[in-house]
Amino acid sequence: MLTERQSMILKYIIDDYSKTGVPIGSKALAEQLPIHVSSATIRNEMAVLSHQNFIEKLHTSSGRVPSKEGYRFYVHNLGKVDLDEGTKNQVATIINKHRRNLNEMVHESCNMLSELTHLTSVALGNASDDTLQRISVVPLDDGRVTAIIITRQGHVENKVFQFSSDVEMEDLLSCVNVMNELLIGTPISEVAFHLERDVRPILTTQVKQHEELFNAFLEAFVKFASNSVYFSGKENILYQPEFNDVDKLRRLVSAFENSKVWKTLPLSSEDGIQINIGNETPLGTMNDVSVISASFKTGETSKGSISVIGPTRMPYEKVVALVEYITENIEKACLEDKQDEK
Repeated sequence: MLTERQSMILKYIIDDYSKTGVPIGSKALAEQLPIHVSSATIRNEMAVLSHQNFIEKLHTSSGRVPSKEGYRFYVHNLGKVDLDEGTKNQVATIINKHRRNLNEMVHESCNMLSELTHLTSVALGNASDDTLQRISVVPLDDGRVTAIIITRQGHVENKVFQFSSDVEMEDLLSCVNVMNELLIGTPISEVAFHLERDVRPILTTQVKQHEELFNAFLEAFVKFASNSVYFSGKENILYQPEFNDVDKLRRLVSAFENSKVWKTLPLSSEDGIQINIGNETPLGTMNDVSVISASFKTGETSKGSISVIGPTRMPYEKVVALVEYITENIEKACLEDKQDEK
């Protein structure tokens, strides 16, 4: 158990390291503390913190840096930080602007998070109780077509198809008309099943290139029904000094490209804020990465989450406050819209 002074010293070590990335010594720390403590006393307290594995010494410096245990103690004893009115207004603007488009609301919130923290954010979604509202197509060129799939909750999926020259626009429109007639109101998780059972037999009799068209839309819906992953500010974390090492950088980039890695993040709306440090994160062996996550309900059984990914020395108080406030307001907007529909 740490004393009040030891806790204060640990907090200042972590806060300073999060800003500078440079180990801090007893003399510099004495100048920052709000109470008068001699350098010798601070060295004694730092020795205690070091013995209890809350801080550690780097070979390249006489100063100390937080250990993973120190970060864990720190994040579990964080005080509540209130956001400034300007940030709250930014969140309100995003929510009101994209009230009927959940995808845009979440994506722009992630963009805002990345800009304010200079870190990487990732959003996960699960639309288990969402239903199909409309399918439309927009011809491009050279046999390419953009299909736009819209759900009742405002999810939008754009998929570009490359069809063979044998596929005629008339057949494509007939295919879309059949799907709209039979599938509107169908839960997204069941669309693939109903495509096979209800739509395919009709396409077989009415559309020439029915197999190519059917397979294209089946693939799009299977992808849409799975949890989606959206990143913002991937490049931010790459500029952190912790990832100057080429091997670390390669592993990090590889993880960003593998969306399955991030689907292990929490999606339970009862979890509240979750802070994963080092090997607790989806990145496994990358010990100098932390992930802060919070979930939000979008319906009775549908949910999503937003996370911030950064080095272990990230500014936890600021990031926790932002993630918590943003997800709370997204959930509030979604549930209010659900109530208005009743």
